[in-house]
Amino acid sequence: MIDVGTSVVVANATTNALFGTNVWEFFTAGWFGRPNATNSWRLSLNELVMGAIDPSSNYGMSMTAGGFGTQSGPVMAAIKKNIKDNGAQAVVTVIGAPIAAKLLKRVARKPIRDMNKMLKWSGVQSATGVKL
Repeated sequence: MIDVGTSVVVANATTNALFGTNVWEFFTAGWFGRPNATNSWRLSLNELVMGAIDPSSNYGMSMTAGGFGTQSGPVMAAIKKNIKDNGAQAVVTVIGAPIAAKLLKRVARKPIRDMNKMLKWSGVQSATGVKL
């Protein structure tokens, strides 16, 4: 569970740095009846896909200069702005979260081992296969 939590934290930091939003919003905005974050610096997967399919649609952001995937296009401008605004925090989180998780595992190792022993003695672990 600690590894899953660490992965979620790192993914959130990465999508926040690049797209200005968290993982859930990035993947679900514009799908499943959820609204897009149109005309903002936040990008969603839906906006990227729709803009790549039809670059002339101006989907997600107004096209001021360049095409959808060009360096001067609105997507790159949004990514550059998001990295400028959120990049430092994301780097600290991407480096710090795995270190914190490793320390947490080290601190929690004995209590987890003791709980597994208790479950084994009570018969719960062998009957259900439950292990902490």
